[in-house]
Amino acid sequence: MGAKVAGRRAEDAAPMLGPGELLKGPFTGRALRQQGYLVASFASAFVQVLWLTVVLVVGGPLILVVVGLPLLLAGIAGVRWNARRERLRILNLTGEQVPEPYREPAPAGNVLQRLLGHVSDPATWRDLVHLMLSSALGFGWFLAVVNVWVLTLGAVSLPFWYRALPNHRIPLMHGYGSEYYISTLPSILTLSAISLVFAWLVGPTVLELATRAQTSLGRALLGLGRPELARRETALRTSRGQAVSAAEAERRRIERDLHDGAQQRLVALAMDLGRAKSKLKSGDEAESAAAAQLVAEAHEGVKLALTELRDLARGIHPAVLTDRGLDAALSALAGRSPVPVEVDAALPWRPSPEVESAAYFVASEALANMAKHADATRAWIELELREDNLRMIIGDNGVGGAEAGPGGGLAGLSDRIAPLDGILSVSSPLGGPTQIIMEMPCPKPSAS
Repeated sequence: MGAKVAGRRAEDAAPMLGPGELLKGPFTGRALRQQGYLVASFASAFVQVLWLTVVLVVGGPLILVVVGLPLLLAGIAGVRWNARRERLRILNLTGEQVPEPYREPAPAGNVLQRLLGHVSDPATWRDLVHLMLSSALGFGWFLAVVNVWVLTLGAVSLPFWYRALPNHRIPLMHGYGSEYYISTLPSILTLSAISLVFAWLVGPTVLELATRAQTSLGRALLGLGRPELARRETALRTSRGQAVSAAEAERRRIERDLHDGAQQRLVALAMDLGRAKSKLKSGDEAESAAAAQLVAEAHEGVKLALTELRDLARGIHPAVLTDRGLDAALSALAGRSPVPVEVDAALPWRPSPEVESAAYFVASEALANMAKHADATRAWIELELREDNLRMIIGDNGVGGAEAGPGGGLAGLSDRIAPLDGILSVSSPLGGPTQIIMEMPCPKPSAS
């Protein structure tokens, strides 16, 4: 239902309610944060309920003349805003992040489509239930906070204001026609001390229980429900399997390239050097000339082997990708392509290394497939960051007909980006053009 956020202090993330915490009283940093959380939760819910009531009263009758639709949408959006604020308050207090369960965080379309998008989402109704319960229960939390302060401050100040009471005395109880009261300074000081100790010990307990009840309510109603958890668990298992498949396919590709390319060339190089060594031992002039020819061929073989190894390493993770970023790596990749490739990359910030590596792999494999099968004369790569998503389009003017079928190269690209919540789509009608569109989450890095 939630996840702990790294970097929080241990006492904030997992507080313990024990004698040591109780003896600190209701004015510790944690107790003050709890009071602020409870009061803010109640105040926000109360104001939101008033706003929602006004929206329903005014917007409901006007819905037939369409004017009420924007008001109703504003009311539903306010419910979601309150839920997001409550998740943020829980995060700030406990260090636990309550994930948003919405199908669409921000439904698109006209006013009616957006309203239907909000209303059809079960999470919206859970937000509404949480709002009502927070408004009702929050009043009790608010009274608890007020009573803690009134009892504590009243106990401390009692010796200074009890003389303002009638007859300078504090009534305690009535019984059997008699009235019991205290009026002397020693008895007033005793009552003040007892009240202060009671508030000092009971206050943290009340605040802790109220806070735990309110945060539990938020986690239960504002977090992921069982269907969403089951769906995300299934997606996680699928993406994990795809990651394993992609890693295994990458390993087999590297082994195949090493075996068929550099390894065979190095074996032939060793044989040529062995033959040259034998000819040099004979001391014959003709044999020495033949040995020199073999050494020259071996030198060319070394250069070819180095080129193949460099290309293999570049296909895994080139140095330019680490040093200069994705846009520079794609430009270098386009420069090596046998087909002219135009690169249009405008990135306001640099993606994470995982996202850069996956995007580079997709572009590299897509251009390699294009060079082999597309019969294209021109290709292009468009790269942009939009709303914390990295979007890349690799296209060509070839013959088309590319399919992302099971076991194919394009399916391997989908497996590569699936663990990063990436999506790959292919548009390749017969006759072209072909477009491979990749989208991956790419949040802006924090300033720290």
